[in-house]
Amino acid sequence: MKTTSRIIGLDIARSLAIIGMIVLHMASLVWHTKVILNGLPAALFAILAGVTLMIIARVFTVTGFLRIIARGCIITLIGLALLPVGGEIQVVLVVIGITMIFVSWVPPLRWWWKLLLLVAATATATIKYAPLTLPQAYPLLAYTAYFLAGMLLYEAYIRSSRAVAQWASTGIAALIAAAGFYFRFIPDMPGWLRFTGHTGVLGEIALSIAVAAIVLHLCLLIGRTVPKLAYPFAALGAMSLSIYILHVLTAYYWQSHVSLHNTGWACAFIALFLVLATFWHRLIGKGPAEWAVAKAITIAVPAGKKD
Repeated sequence: MKTTSRIIGLDIARSLAIIGMIVLHMASLVWHTKVILNGLPAALFAILAGVTLMIIARVFTVTGFLRIIARGCIITLIGLALLPVGGEIQVVLVVIGITMIFVSWVPPLRWWWKLLLLVAATATATIKYAPLTLPQAYPLLAYTAYFLAGMLLYEAYIRSSRAVAQWASTGIAALIAAAGFYFRFIPDMPGWLRFTGHTGVLGEIALSIAVAAIVLHLCLLIGRTVPKLAYPFAALGAMSLSIYILHVLTAYYWQSHVSLHNTGWACAFIALFLVLATFWHRLIGKGPAEWAVAKAITIAVPAGKKD
């Protein structure tokens, strides 16, 4: 990789979240596949954003805190700008940016405080959304729980080096995921325990966190063992904001003028984005949207002599 300081496995996991969203947005999926995937890629993207937030805030200062808020505001504005051209795509960047602002003060807290906040956010989301029968596009309280879960996954899989504890966590997550996918196909689950996508309640939150833990752990292992083979995915994940924006813009035109849902075209777009990201990352480095956001944050919150 050109930027050796990056965590390659995290980039790979982020690319899978983007690819999953492209598949859900553009592919023609059978009912069972839709039920399995519904809501998971966006939730994974939010959970990985929580992991990334911990990396950004490794040294938590006043300037760093203000830059996290600035980042959240910029991402929210980008999401709002994409809404008119989103078409059938519900733009996740709006809730990602707002949630980032909400939890901007959490990174320096000890892990048990993060766990308590996760429990509180999950309980509040469940109470709020359990009575609702229609799916919510991106329930804000649930996404707050996803960010907090990402911070805890950072503690477990990136900051910690205890392989036994990591594999034990992944094993528990696999059991939760297996149960969650089974119950996704049970129609008469209690409102607070629904595992289906975009419900924002306990079942969906637990399943999304479990899937994210499994994906993150496996991607970190791949990033450490065969980074060269996974380079295209790592490159796409390293410029995930740029690829997501490009996906929304191209999907709007494609679905309006060529094909609304077509698996072949979805696969073609994924392949194109992988190739584009590979060449861009190798020849230039940081993605254009990532560069612009970083530049805007530096201008909005310049580093002071004292912090």
